[in-house]
Amino acid sequence: MKDIDFIPEWYKANQNRKRRYHRQYILLASLLVVMMSWSFFIGQYVDRVHADVEDIQTIFETGKAKVEEGVRLQSEIASLQHQVRILDAATPRTNISAIIAELSYLIQDDIILSKLSFNNEEIKLDHEASSGPSGSIVQINASPQGNKASGVSLDPKRTRVVLTGIAAKPADAAALISRLEQSDYFQQVLPVYTKAKKIKEHDVTEFEIRCFVADYKIQK
Repeated sequence: MKDIDFIPEWYKANQNRKRRYHRQYILLASLLVVMMSWSFFIGQYVDRVHADVEDIQTIFETGKAKVEEGVRLQSEIASLQHQVRILDAATPRTNISAIIAELSYLIQDDIILSKLSFNNEEIKLDHEASSGPSGSIVQINASPQGNKASGVSLDPKRTRVVLTGIAAKPADAAALISRLEQSDYFQQVLPVYTKAKKIKEHDVTEFEIRCFVADYKIQK
């Protein structure tokens, strides 16, 4: 016996269309859920990456500040070391009062000084080394240009002493030169000049003597 279908075609088409719509809605909803989940995970990942970038930036800034501080400290240390070298070069090795005390001992009553000067000058390679017992070893560099900065010489210096005065007679001036030569505290004693002079009808000898304080030894 043959079945007779009394359901109209338009009804079947409408039901099929509703089923397609339902499947499409489910597919769109699923796609929306996937997109929202993906967006959430991407947002979390971006936040973590942003936090990591901020941490790296903080570490970089901290390291940069430490490097800059280190460079600044190194510059200050170099400047202080340079100032120390300048002070060492400018400060005499022997106290001036000790030099004056030795001169007072060597100069006798028959000699009057009119001028006593002390000057620092660079030590040259052709100068004789001191043989004094308290002499300090001085290093002489082959290239002095490297020891100069801001117009200040950092080369080792020695003290030049110049005595100008009058003696009762020429023998007294010669005796002073001899005592200076025999002293362990002076070297390279040189009479610059001696000449006769009359002071209040007294015949005296005017002299000038140059020597150096023997407080160093040259080490080439």
